[in-house]
Amino acid sequence: AEHLYRFQYRCASLMLTVERIRELFASLDQELARRGARGELYLAARRNKDRAVMCLVYHARPATKDIDALLVPAAELRSAAQAVAQKEGLPDDWLNDAVKGYFSENGQFEVFEDLGHLRVYVPHPEYLFAMKCLALRLGEEFQDLADVKVLIRALGLQTVADAEAILGRYYSLERYPVRTRYILEELIAGPLN
Repeated sequence: AEHLYRFQYRCASLMLTVERIRELFASLDQELARRGARGELYLAARRNKDRAVMCLVYHARPATKDIDALLVPAAELRSAAQAVAQKEGLPDDWLNDAVKGYFSENGQFEVFEDLGHLRVYVPHPEYLFAMKCLALRLGEEFQDLADVKVLIRALGLQTVADAEAILGRYYSLERYPVRTRYILEELIAGPLN
């Protein structure tokens, strides 16, 4: 019972740094190579679940609790990820694919890393901005607002019309919460620091 408690406590406080994520991707690549398989990860953004992208690409936070991605092929990658979890002492869902329904048919991805048997993709900055605005939540416990600020800066957006033009490329503007427009007006008009 004590061993189980320590394992649950350790997993509850698990944080994956950029360095650790890269190590896990390398371990996953090795596991795929051992199986004679290849796979692709499409890192995703959904409600408070794009931390890996914001951590790896934008250095907007030091770590994440897990990695959300579309896994291709799903069954093979899920199995390889579980083998890595056992080897590394991670929870089974350190890499999960519960984000399938959040992708836009117009979504664009860029290769982030190609390890030989594993290729990792990240959303194009405009696509990530659209996903963040669709999932935007306010409150101190969420980092969505800070992430949108980072992306506004990265994209060099000057007007709400520019922002909405990007949003409309990926999702119908009616899908975005009304508050998103008000927040964009405030962020674009004010300082982004």
